[in-house]
Amino acid sequence: MNIQKIRCVDYHIISEKIPSVFDGFRILHLSDYHNHPVPGLLEAISKQNPDIIAITGDMINEHEDYQPVIPFLESLLTIAPCYMVSGNHDTWHLDYREYVRTCREKGAIFLQNERICLERNGAQIFLSGMEDVFCKTQKGMEEKLEEAFSALGKIQAFDILLFHRANLLDAFSGHGFDLVLAGHLHGGQIRLPIVGGVLAPKSGLAANARLLFPDYTGGKYRLDETTTAIVSRGTGNATLLPRMFNPPEIGVISLHAN
Repeated sequence: MNIQKIRCVDYHIISEKIPSVFDGFRILHLSDYHNHPVPGLLEAISKQNPDIIAITGDMINEHEDYQPVIPFLESLLTIAPCYMVSGNHDTWHLDYREYVRTCREKGAIFLQNERICLERNGAQIFLSGMEDVFCKTQKGMEEKLEEAFSALGKIQAFDILLFHRANLLDAFSGHGFDLVLAGHLHGGQIRLPIVGGVLAPKSGLAANARLLFPDYTGGKYRLDETTTAIVSRGTGNATLLPRMFNPPEIGVISLHAN
């Protein structure tokens, strides 16, 4: 696979809450790498000249050594600061805590139900990150979501949330985030014309989510009057079923002051 086969999608977010000094701020969105190297991926990311790189989970696979992912993360950090959250495969890994610690030691900002400030010339926007909320029951998953919402709270400034599971985006309406970046659904694994994505990961069963023809498989969505979501199709694969008509994807989100 070469660099021309990596799909790069541009998005533009316009808001009165974005300070003028952040006009043109570029966020490279990477999701679902799954310890699955894609030739040309680093070059494609570097070419976009991002201000930051936002990683929305599943950098690793639960049953594989996470160490091969670390050199890739180190290379990303030479391109731009990296902010990341967990996905289900990350949290299922037996060495998850060690993985988080290693990512932080290398210089990545790993957010676990916490928020940080990005500042330019005294102006601020915020970046929030939510830990993956996997639980074996739908009720347990809902409780984890509520705990995360409570931990983060709401703020008045422009707030970007990194979260893994796009199949849970309906729960984010009314919680005050301006932009939510997510992944998890791998673009539906197989994509068909008009229909879109066909399959969701089986881990969605715990959330009583639809596995066939799921919502939010990739692209830009409006969740409510104030919240926009952008969902990445991801770059890797965690199943025996290959990605079909669904090339690896990175997104570039440009912020614009209104």
